[in-house]
Amino acid sequence: MENEKLSTKEKIFTKSIELFSKKGFNGVSIRQIAKSVGIRESSIYNHYKSKDEIIESIFEYFAKSIKDYRPSTLELNRMMDFMSPEELFKHLVITYGKFLNGKLDSIAIIIYSEQFKNEKAKELMVETIIKEPSRFIKEILDMMIKKNLIKNIDTSLVADEYNYALVAITFEYAHAINDGKDTSPIIKKMFKHISFICDYLKVK
Repeated sequence: MENEKLSTKEKIFTKSIELFSKKGFNGVSIRQIAKSVGIRESSIYNHYKSKDEIIESIFEYFAKSIKDYRPSTLELNRMMDFMSPEELFKHLVITYGKFLNGKLDSIAIIIYSEQFKNEKAKELMVETIIKEPSRFIKEILDMMIKKNLIKNIDTSLVADEYNYALVAITFEYAHAINDGKDTSPIIKKMFKHISFICDYLKVK
């Protein structure tokens, strides 16, 4: 019985992500979610108190999941012993792409569309999608400078330049996934961006 409840809750969760990403949070009703799952509207409330609680759980899932693909500082150090900066950054992008699934791509679209109406979405957009990844890239660049893999640069500035462009390309990628389109041109664009940044970073 408990497993059945969890299964239904997961269906509600997944269908809500699908609907919110396509129609927007305000464009979807509890009735539509229930119909999509194949249950009565009243059954939703056995699992979630409200539509707001559903989107809160979606945002919590995103915040928890988004960092899981990253290597530790120790792993990064080891990777830098046999990978060039460009190889390492491309490896991170590939790993991130494999880690992403339709669920996280769609949640990113929800966050993007809801950031001006929902405080949690705004916080995720600013902190989790923009600022925190820039800090992660800065940490990598600082490590690379210490290992003499790149020239001396303003790591905060370059991290922002790297990440802000990558965020835009990632949203383009998420839309392509969501629309069932070919993502290969967007992946090539990501790699060109990485090559451009890494060319600037080279020790002359």
